[in-house]
Amino acid sequence: MYDISEILNSLLDQFSRVNQVDREFERMLANDKNLKQAYRDWCDERGYDYKTGYQDYLDEIIESRDSIWEEAIIDEL
Repeated sequence: MYDISEILNSLLDQFSRVNQVDREFERMLANDKNLKQAYRDWCDERGYDYKTGYQDYLDEIIESRDSIWEEAIIDEL
């Protein structure tokens, strides 16, 4: 079984640019039918569009990481 959220988080940690994550995840989907189906199911469960679901998820993760840093800076002030 595939944990799409974990895969995307791992790719985001591994690559410094979102476009690199895009390319790698697209490559992974193209090479693995089971992953592709798991991704479809993941999108359906979370209400994401198949074509943009992982990008929307990554945007949410990046925003939440940014807000954590912003909160840490405010706490220090």
